[in-house]
Amino acid sequence: MRFLLVVTIWVVIVGGLWGYIADRDTRRQQITAATPMDLSVEGRFVIEVTPTFSTEKDPFALTTSDSSVPPLTVKLNGMYIDTHTQEVLRGQTLRYEDVSGVLSGHNEIYVSASPPLSENTLEHGVRVKLYEDSTLVVDQTVWADQGALVSGTISFNHSADEEGSHDH
Repeated sequence: MRFLLVVTIWVVIVGGLWGYIADRDTRRQQITAATPMDLSVEGRFVIEVTPTFSTEKDPFALTTSDSSVPPLTVKLNGMYIDTHTQEVLRGQTLRYEDVSGVLSGHNEIYVSASPPLSENTLEHGVRVKLYEDSTLVVDQTVWADQGALVSGTISFNHSADEEGSHDH
């Protein structure tokens, strides 16, 4: 009698668990994957970067044998913009033409630059401008305290529906 009770309980528990898993798997297969929407914006975008200091390689940056950290880094929505320069002079404006990667909605421009060690008592900044078809969209400056690495993120919203209407 006990043996029959153990077998019955085992069949009910294991059978119920098997039925639950089988039903769960069939429901999971019916879910379709959402297709990602293309939020990129068409237009001619230009980024201008102007530091208040001459850049140098960061002496405290971690470097490996096969990579070198540039003295100036610019990213748009997490994608690197090729700075292709080894040194930037004080007040020199770097202009990056035909920048792609601006999205409809929230966007971020990340900038990082290393000031010289000899100027560690001064405050430094990097001015970032974003133009769309010669219309100024963003004009902000990222500042750093005495001798610190100048790095920061500039957030802005871009509305593809209304031309000329940009929230900062």
